[in-house]
Amino acid sequence: MKLSLSWLREWVELPAGWDARELARRLTNSGFEIEAISTAASAFSGVVVARIVSAERHPQADKLQVCQVISGESSGAAGGGAGAGGDAEAPLQIVCGAPNARSGLVSALARVGALLPGDLRIGAARLRGVESQGMLCSARELGLAESSDGIIELPGDAPLGADLRAYLDLDDTILEINVTPNRGDAMSVLGIAREVAALTGAGLKTPAMLAAALGEPVAPFGSGDVVPVTLQPGAGAARLLARVLRGLDDTRPSPWWLRERLRRAGLRPISAIVDVTNYVMLELGQP
Repeated sequence: MKLSLSWLREWVELPAGWDARELARRLTNSGFEIEAISTAASAFSGVVVARIVSAERHPQADKLQVCQVISGESSGAAGGGAGAGGDAEAPLQIVCGAPNARSGLVSALARVGALLPGDLRIGAARLRGVESQGMLCSARELGLAESSDGIIELPGDAPLGADLRAYLDLDDTILEINVTPNRGDAMSVLGIAREVAALTGAGLKTPAMLAAALGEPVAPFGSGDVVPVTLQPGAGAARLLARVLRGLDDTRPSPWWLRERLRRAGLRPISAIVDVTNYVMLELGQP
């Protein structure tokens, strides 16, 4: 079981003197074997949050685009880069081959001089005769995924110019815990948080949970939305709670923060519905 300390801290407060190794020692003494301690991402530097303000096809290559990219405090360039105001920053020109590169997209920019995983140093280059002043990065190029279909897509309100490691908390610590089969109650973030709360004497914190609106009443029994369920005595479940959800678009990707938490827990994001199901299982230990 891989446990993110930032996720754990949402449920329980760690004492001031407890770093990752001290927490690992305490958990080991309470019966959990800590197999590894690592960070959430490989080392890289010089990568910042940036926005593509325009993307045009490369004059010499159909699969490449010439992007104008801004990063920094000036955000007035969302509509036009340096022409949006007297103090607007001059955009950088980046040649990019990602299929999802488009105007308005907020992504990860490796500036000239950036160092990526694998000791890859980013420099200025000319691609098919067009100058490129950096690189727009995919999750794979930053060591955040085994494969990727394009450059990273960050939330539209991500702060331009912010260091990507800090923005995504990529220096978060991951504990790999061997939970024995008799401790099924501890095979979740909440389960380990209970153990830590018992060790520290602190109470559990409850993350904010907003109640969903009920919406329209569920159609009467017998319609296509109702699935009959029979609970057999002794089958291990005396009660079943369910809810009908309509209008879900499972083709849209899960939010970046959710995909990151799954990745740090050792799971690969698949689709919104599968991802949120896995997320609840990891956090609460309940399907």
